[in-house]
Amino acid sequence: MRIGSFYPRKCETSCRTLLFLGAFFSVISASAIAQESPSHTSSSSALAQHFAAAQQAQKSGDYPTAEREYQAVLSIQPGFAEVHMNLGLVYQLQDRIPDAMTEFRHAIKLKPTLAGASFFLGVDLCKLGHDKKAIPYLKSAAREAPERPDVWSWLATAQESAGEIHGEVETLRKALTTHSYDVDLLYQLGRAYERLGREEATALQRAAPGSSRAEQLLAESYAVSSNWPTGIIHFQNALKASPGALGLHVELGELLLWAGKLRAAGREFDEELRLDPHCLRAIVRRGEVKFIAGDVDSALHDWAQVVETDPIETERILGIRETGFGDAAFEQLPEPWRQEMERYVPKLQQLNTPSAHLALVFLATQRGDVSTSVSQEVSPNSSDFQPRAASPCSEIDVRQALQAGLFSKAKSCAMRLAKPTAAADLRLKVAGALFDAGDYEATLRVLNGFPKSDAHVVEIFYWRARCYEKLATEAYLQLYYADPSSYRVHQIIADLNETKGDDGKAIEEYRAAIALKPSVSNLHYSLGHVLWKDLKVSDAREQFEAELALNPRHAGALTELGDTYLLEHHPDKALPYLNRGLALDPGNLDLHRDLGTAYSELGEYQKAVSEFKIALPSDHDGSIHYKLARAYTSLREKDKAKQEFEISTALNRQAHDKLEKQTERLSEVEKSFQDR
Repeated sequence: MRIGSFYPRKCETSCRTLLFLGAFFSVISASAIAQESPSHTSSSSALAQHFAAAQQAQKSGDYPTAEREYQAVLSIQPGFAEVHMNLGLVYQLQDRIPDAMTEFRHAIKLKPTLAGASFFLGVDLCKLGHDKKAIPYLKSAAREAPERPDVWSWLATAQESAGEIHGEVETLRKALTTHSYDVDLLYQLGRAYERLGREEATALQRAAPGSSRAEQLLAESYAVSSNWPTGIIHFQNALKASPGALGLHVELGELLLWAGKLRAAGREFDEELRLDPHCLRAIVRRGEVKFIAGDVDSALHDWAQVVETDPIETERILGIRETGFGDAAFEQLPEPWRQEMERYVPKLQQLNTPSAHLALVFLATQRGDVSTSVSQEVSPNSSDFQPRAASPCSEIDVRQALQAGLFSKAKSCAMRLAKPTAAADLRLKVAGALFDAGDYEATLRVLNGFPKSDAHVVEIFYWRARCYEKLATEAYLQLYYADPSSYRVHQIIADLNETKGDDGKAIEEYRAAIALKPSVSNLHYSLGHVLWKDLKVSDAREQFEAELALNPRHAGALTELGDTYLLEHHPDKALPYLNRGLALDPGNLDLHRDLGTAYSELGEYQKAVSEFKIALPSDHDGSIHYKLARAYTSLREKDKAKQEFEISTALNRQAHDKLEKQTERLSEVEKSFQDR
């Protein structure tokens, strides 16, 4: 599931962090004080009095007094690690970060296992942008305080900011073994998987632009965003590149089905079955089309076949066991169709067959009756399903099982055959089967066994991208089950609606999330981003400023806040934000373009030229070349200006022609599927 644009969350303090901070103030017990106290009675008494006074002052918010009293304790016992840590926390609360870090380092040197000191030193390093340096301290804190989800969350955040996404996933999965219902950890895991999926998709586009798999992945992305005409175009491109490729017609049929084009969907499922008569997914979907169209007997005939072949896979294809997000939410059929299908219930109830039972459970799922659909099984023995004709796990057996659509059977022994020494085509078939069976972790294990230089790299990129997308959806589903009313659920729904282009619903959901948790990073930015996209400038600016109050190092908020001032022709106000954004994200070519615009408006044309020239690789419509030409004109460099104007005109013409062709093709697609 692809969810909108995302700027990685940088480390920052939050209310949750401050609560965690407070928990460390009371870590020093009376026995610990006694152990650290010098043997001299008067000194011991003074140490205890100073410590008690420091604790009392800290609780009342009198930080200068707390600082003075902690220092008095250290003058008596300078090697008291916990007091160094508590003094650092007092500095932390006063935003005296360098002083706080000094004390945390003292505490760690004296007592390396002190979780609080390691944690806050790691957080402070993150705040300063030293994410890699923060990771060892946060790992130490996680070892010493694994019961605190905050520690794991910050470690994952540091790893994300440092670009160690696989490490982030490992951290989050380990944390969730003991904090399985923590919505923040689950949300982070979903976002990490999304990022890995985008990396694989980018690698695929670079390795084979315009290939069948690259077009297929684009089509699937547009399908999730409900942009069915564009999705159809990319499926058609994929079929043109590989006319006989298995699976493309059934995916195109699903997209047409969800777009309400019933007859066209049925033709695609028939075409898939012409190419692959055993395609279980196509048979299931063909039965669904027949069921919706009112041909109940034919639908039950198809479903009887697949229930006998693999009931577990049949349930998964129809989305019977899923609710909430992703594919299952996308597959909810139009209300008129659902109402019409309810007429079949009496007939189905009279039939005591597995296929009729499947139809009833399918209807329960469609009407949102989750308790009914989950409590009932498609067939009496579906949960204990054993593949037919069990046989030894030989390569021939696995190939035959895959050919016959027996994914459950293939899954039971395929992993033993999918070793690096096995044939590459078999391993890829096994990976595809494991993916179809919903075992995405096993799919990744097979794919990761291929060397990076393998000739099948396009297939590997494609399947890995799909796996990470599915794993992200699984994390979000688990989050939904953990707390369906949480602010994170509102955030995910907002992200989904933004991706689908429903900005109004996205704004509503982001506001609901903020109302529940106003101190969480990235929420204000996400809301501001949608408002800015809709040119609600003052509202967007308010949200960007709120984000930066929480996290001054948020590159996205800095950039877009600067852009709001550019829109209103206040380059002097825009420049500080754009420069801060560039310091955090120096590879962002759009920032160089915006800086060039600001310098041009300020009359600093030489600086503008430098920025525009850096931004040129991102110019696809001639707009940056045009701005550069205008800057050269102001500098009276006519020859350079003329050259840039010519390039700009040529690029603009190409972009315009490409847009016209895309618009014409979209129009043709929409017309061709009217009333179908």
